[in-house]
Amino acid sequence: MSHTRWKLARERQHAAGYTEPPEITAEREQIRLAHALGQLVYDRRTALGLAQPELAERLGMTAEEVDAVELGGMLPITADLLVRLASALDVTVDLHVVAGGDGQVAFGERAA
Repeated sequence: MSHTRWKLARERQHAAGYTEPPEITAEREQIRLAHALGQLVYDRRTALGLAQPELAERLGMTAEEVDAVELGGMLPITADLLVRLASALDVTVDLHVVAGGDGQVAFGERAA
């Protein structure tokens, strides 16, 4: 059997005319953004040479909570969390939310 013919259940449903409810689409987008943020946090933490407990101390969190953030499991993403991350990692956080699920999160260098 050719694996190129396999389709995800979501693709099959879409082909059959199924439209995902807006709340499911929004939740899926939040999960995607949480994973993207988690990767950014991990990359910046390791670039700074920080261990999870050190970042946790800077954030006022536990190392387990930092691990959850890095794995994309800290939901919902709040403005408070983004502000704390920006301060602890010495970055700016840019969050662009666009209708239709094309949001992006990025870290930038903090202006001197």
